[in-house]
Amino acid sequence: MIPPAWYPDPSGDPATLRWWDGVQWSPYTAARPIPPDPRPPLDITVDNMRTTDTVAWGTRPVLLPLLTYVVLIVAGGIASNTIAPQHGNGARVFDVVANILLEAILGTAVWMAGRDVARRNGGWGRAFGLRWPRGRDLLWALAGIGIAFGARIVIAIGANIATQGQAVKQSENIHVTSVSAFTAVILVVVVVLAAPFVEEIVFRGLLLRTFMRRMSFWPAALLSSAIFGIGHTYEVSTLAGAITLALIVGSLGLTNCLLNRYTDRLAAGMLVHGTFNGLAVLVLLLGYHP
Repeated sequence: MIPPAWYPDPSGDPATLRWWDGVQWSPYTAARPIPPDPRPPLDITVDNMRTTDTVAWGTRPVLLPLLTYVVLIVAGGIASNTIAPQHGNGARVFDVVANILLEAILGTAVWMAGRDVARRNGGWGRAFGLRWPRGRDLLWALAGIGIAFGARIVIAIGANIATQGQAVKQSENIHVTSVSAFTAVILVVVVVLAAPFVEEIVFRGLLLRTFMRRMSFWPAALLSSAIFGIGHTYEVSTLAGAITLALIVGSLGLTNCLLNRYTDRLAAGMLVHGTFNGLAVLVLLLGYHP
């Protein structure tokens, strides 16, 4: 005897269940539960966008922010060596104006690069993961900090063993010529707040998701993280320092790709990115000797 329960509808409808009362089929039906998709949230989102947005994303979400980033680095270096005051209040005012201008230009490039895609896909949240932070983002960020910190230690130990303790010191890419309250505020605003916000949108938003339109997660994550790491080496003067910094920054980028994959959000990665930038600034300020 078959016990009373919900069973697949004998009519053959795969989406319907029908109640068996122990003797016969009843007239009562119910929707068959849909099993949860086991894939990570970002993979699901990208696949859904691939289905609903058949227009090719093209190269704009990748090339426009990256080219702007490179142009700003070159222009900033030229300006620092030619027109920027080297001392006094003039140097400080120049730093403020230059950094605000550079972040504004890069932010504009990011908006121009992603606006059409965002409009077609329900906004910047669904298209690129730019959503308001939630409480659980803090938990993900704590996990990310642990992973990135562990990777950094391994890379630093290996690099120092290979270079007799020189690589990590040579990999420093934040420098100041004087330390004051003003300098500290500028570093916090630019390095700890603005840079993580903009860079996470570029590398884990625009680049990662654009690459995932054409390849699976791991190739896309490794490619975007490699670009992220290499893009931070322009102020390092030695090959060992540049390789070490690229690996350290790249491991941070890969960690944030994983956070993005399992949350479908940029918030946790921004917190991790800001934390490591903040620690770098703190070490720089505490270790400064005029």
